[in-house]
Amino acid sequence: MLQMLLQMLQKVKRLRELKQVHLQVIVHSLGENNFVLPKLIDLSSAFHSLDYALLIFQNARSQNVVVQNTMIKCFVEKGYQNEAFLTYNKMRASGIPPNNFTFTFLLKACESLESLRWSKGVHCQYLRLGFESYVFVQNALLNAYAKCSKEVNFAREVFDNMSTRDVVSWNSIIGAYMGYGDIKQAMTLFELMPERNVVSWNSVIAGLCRVGDMASARLVFDQITTRNNISWNTLISGYVMIGDILTAKSIFDQMVEKDVVSWTTIVSAYAKIGYNENSQFNEALNIFQLMLLERRILPDEATLTSVISSCARLGSLEHGNWIYSYIKKNKIPLTIPLGNALIDMFAKCGDIKYSELVFNKMPRKCIITWTTMISSFAYNGQCAEALALFKRMSTDQVEPDDVIFITVLSACAHGGFVEEGQAIYKQMLEKYGIKPRMEHYGCMVDLLGRAGKLEEAITFIQSMPVEANAVLWATLLSSCISHGASELVEFVSRRIVDLEPLRSCYQVLVSNSRALEGNWESVINARSMMHQEGLEKVPGCSSIQVGGEVHEFLVKDTRHKRGK
Repeated sequence: MLQMLLQMLQKVKRLRELKQVHLQVIVHSLGENNFVLPKLIDLSSAFHSLDYALLIFQNARSQNVVVQNTMIKCFVEKGYQNEAFLTYNKMRASGIPPNNFTFTFLLKACESLESLRWSKGVHCQYLRLGFESYVFVQNALLNAYAKCSKEVNFAREVFDNMSTRDVVSWNSIIGAYMGYGDIKQAMTLFELMPERNVVSWNSVIAGLCRVGDMASARLVFDQITTRNNISWNTLISGYVMIGDILTAKSIFDQMVEKDVVSWTTIVSAYAKIGYNENSQFNEALNIFQLMLLERRILPDEATLTSVISSCARLGSLEHGNWIYSYIKKNKIPLTIPLGNALIDMFAKCGDIKYSELVFNKMPRKCIITWTTMISSFAYNGQCAEALALFKRMSTDQVEPDDVIFITVLSACAHGGFVEEGQAIYKQMLEKYGIKPRMEHYGCMVDLLGRAGKLEEAITFIQSMPVEANAVLWATLLSSCISHGASELVEFVSRRIVDLEPLRSCYQVLVSNSRALEGNWESVINARSMMHQEGLEKVPGCSSIQVGGEVHEFLVKDTRHKRGK
């Protein structure tokens, strides 16, 4: 029966099944068995029920070091480091002696806490109890010191005093030096290693990539006889970090067995570079489609958020709907990052109803979720809805931060809600004690300026505790132009020119304002100065979707194959 129950425990896939097996264990009086009891505790934790694991542990009559270690390990893995140490203290108080595994779990807890003091405490404990001869305990201590100390000396002292070192010891000390940025010493130790495994090579590649030395990283990579996916993915990430997307893609294409990390890294890279080169968003989508054709590899949250951001930037609702359908069809949980990305994407593609649908479906929300939804309403001209959602935050007991106030004040400015905007600004100062940033001031200037309260806007700027930048004055100038306040245009224009004489966007704005006044001599002088300084207006850009493909056009750009 014992053998059969152990086999059943090996096969369980969820907590409900585990509880059924646990019932059989109790019926057959095997609940105190040294093989079964630790397994029950460990599996309960693995199935995200630490409470059930603790219930089994606390009701166990047979308490030994294996059972205690299992509970300590579960606490550490789930992030309850203090409870792990409390369990250890109770174990010692009850007279149960620890073993070498106990200290490896405790040192892992020290790593998570990044506590040098606790690492030293555990070190003293195992020295006093005579466990210093165990190499894997020494390795755990080396890692703890490397993680918890601001200098490598503690880890190096452990390494130097080890009577026996294995490849893990060498990898750990090399990784420690890499982490501290001492590449030279890490490479010296790497050359001294009596034997290396793939982890050794990967650690060195990661360190070199971290400092941007891709020439050396590639040299080390080429020397590896047996590479794994971590080797490839680390090198790809290194090239992505320095912006060499073509080399990263070339290495990616050479991979025989790609995993989800490989695909996500390259998709994210193209999505990221797309913010500078919009055409690369299309490539991110193309690679994602190739990934799905693999079938055996499913995209993770990071992959999906990268692709969704590409759809948002391209304004491709067709692709966005396809990805959302994929998420629903495959029952992928609507996590906070995924939900936020979908809300933003649908809003930027003009489908605010779907943004709201996703927002309402999300089981959990954070402040960024609320900010994104409010911003989405404002982006689509639904400023009243943005304001209503902000007010709903108080009902739902969500405390706003400084960023959300920028979003709400901007919505008030665009919607013409002057009194509401002023009240919200006052609330930000008095109720929440948030110190305004230049962006908040800018929103208030825009709020007053759009409403034609130009003198009030100038008074607001002059009352600010910090000097207004060119952005604020340019915001006011736009309002002066739209309201035909020619008497203020020259005053505001001079402030802008004094602050940012060489910014093309401001020069164009000032030039246009003087053109409206009929001051053509000033216009000619401004344009002449721009030409002499090599200042050019950033060209406008638009995109259209034809046959499932997004095409982008710049003003006066004739390079596109269908541009004629």
